[in-house]
Amino acid sequence: MEMHMTAAGQTMDVTGAPGQETGPAPASFAPLFDALPIPALMREADGRLRGNRRFLDRYGSIDAFPADLADAAPGAEREVTAPSISGDIRDLLVRIGGPPWIATMEDVTDQRHAARGLALATEKLEEAYHTAKLGYWEYGIHTGELVLSDAGLTVLGHDRDRFAGGFDALLGILHPDDRPRFGNMLESVVGNPQRVYVEYRVHDRDGRARYVSSSCAPRLDADGRLTHLFGVLMDSTERAEAAAQLEAAKQRLEEAYRTGHLGYWEYGIHSGALVWNREAFGIYGQDPDRFEPTFDNLLGILHPDDRMSFGNMLESVIGNSRRVYVEYRVIDPVGEVRYVSSSCAPRFDLDGRLTHLFGVMLDTTERARAADALRAAKDRVEQAYRELQSAQDSLVQTEKMASLGQLVAGVAHEVNGPVGVALTTASHLLSRAEDVKRQFAANALTRSALAGFLEVAQEAGQLLVGNTERIATLVHMFKQVAADQTGDERRTFYLREYTEDVLLSLHTQIGSSGHRVELACPEALQLESFPGAFARVLTHLVRNSLTHAFRPEQSGLIVIDIHADGDDWIEVVHEDDGQGILEADLPRIFDPFFTTARHAGCVGLGLHIAYNLATQTLGGQLSVRNSPGQGAVFILRVPRQAPDLG
Repeated sequence: MEMHMTAAGQTMDVTGAPGQETGPAPASFAPLFDALPIPALMREADGRLRGNRRFLDRYGSIDAFPADLADAAPGAEREVTAPSISGDIRDLLVRIGGPPWIATMEDVTDQRHAARGLALATEKLEEAYHTAKLGYWEYGIHTGELVLSDAGLTVLGHDRDRFAGGFDALLGILHPDDRPRFGNMLESVVGNPQRVYVEYRVHDRDGRARYVSSSCAPRLDADGRLTHLFGVLMDSTERAEAAAQLEAAKQRLEEAYRTGHLGYWEYGIHSGALVWNREAFGIYGQDPDRFEPTFDNLLGILHPDDRMSFGNMLESVIGNSRRVYVEYRVIDPVGEVRYVSSSCAPRFDLDGRLTHLFGVMLDTTERARAADALRAAKDRVEQAYRELQSAQDSLVQTEKMASLGQLVAGVAHEVNGPVGVALTTASHLLSRAEDVKRQFAANALTRSALAGFLEVAQEAGQLLVGNTERIATLVHMFKQVAADQTGDERRTFYLREYTEDVLLSLHTQIGSSGHRVELACPEALQLESFPGAFARVLTHLVRNSLTHAFRPEQSGLIVIDIHADGDDWIEVVHEDDGQGILEADLPRIFDPFFTTARHAGCVGLGLHIAYNLATQTLGGQLSVRNSPGQGAVFILRVPRQAPDLG
């Protein structure tokens, strides 16, 4: 098929058209065709299509129309789209009549748009129903037909097969107590056509009760006659159960108020009304039958000194809209002062405006009086503690001096040995020297006698030097340890060498006890800390083991293992093979004045002092445990660099 446009562009040549003949329009018909009030096309005798004046005014050209339109038979209808003269695309319904062959066009663009809009709106409405979990139903007044949406069936908790019986099936699942209410809803809409809301219960397929909130509205025909009832329903089970739980919670809250002797009050900002619960009257000591809870009456029973603080509480809540706590006093009818603790919080309406003040109150009279008594007792306890602290400091100082005395005794014992040897050697050397002198004076000194004297002199000199150096070492150690134990100087020291000096100072006590002490510590291990505190901790641990760890017939062993614990800590493990510590005594082992040997003159401050020195001065930790079958184990952990005491 070919299309050929005229110069005016208004006709169409059609070749190869079907054999069906409709007859051309007579020439006399052309003026009538042009005068048609609607757009139209006419097929002329040569098969060309020509538009009338209304067609030309609206569409201008037939270029955009289907080329096979001229082939359509009379009686046919076709839907086409074509641009108007203004360029917008229009939906057209083309109806073909004949003879003669004339096609009229109806613009159905608005109808199609409306239909598509209606379909889209329906789709969105269904989606809204689905999203909101809303169902709907429709009941025909005259037909008795009940229509339920799928979402409506879900709300009711049933399948579609259940409602094959129509409206009676819906009545059948209603809770018996709610059927009158449901019937009244229908009668109200039928008798007075307007929307009605109602909530009722139904039994689902499993027999469980569900709460349903539903609206019912009338539908009228064109003559205003009622033809259908239409309703929307929603599953409100959770809301109803929540409301029931809220009511139960409210009752429990009221019971809690009564059980806990809590009162509450509510004050209306605009109405000025003040509401108390019964417990509030008891807290204020007022008779509910005689005292009217107004704001002025409340101010009247407030203690004069506390009215200002009560007013400030209210102003703070009103001005800042936040919860405030306050304690105030009231005077009851017999003139006694009562203490009341109260909280006050704001309440707002849906628009966020402050409408009420709500408060909870508690009678704290006994607590306030107890607090006064407690403060007085606290003052007495603090005074006693200060006195005890002074006594403890005195005992600690005494203990330090006793430790120093024992150190002096130990060093003196150690010095006695080399001093005795030096004196004996010097006496022997002096005696031999006098013999040599007499022989020399008598000219009887022989070469062998002189050689013997020189040999004795050499040995004596070596003994004197060795023992003198030993004495000097002991004195230096005594001075260092004594200075450390009486001072708080921080310095870096070698742990093995210093620990050996401390054990040397305890040599007398260790030797007389019959027990042994073994030390394991690397030579080069250093500690930057307070050596005096470290020495006193070790001294207390060793003495504690010597005094308490071993049975009388036992020859015990104390092992002190000092090693690095990572890069920042030193660990000292002090372990004995004694009888251990009772499990009941372990939690109190570091308590001041706790001892299991009070009968032996022990005060019970040794381990307490060691614990304080380890944790406060050395900045470390001291713990104790029993080693199964091997006695007690004390673990001292100290940082490689002690913290500053300042």
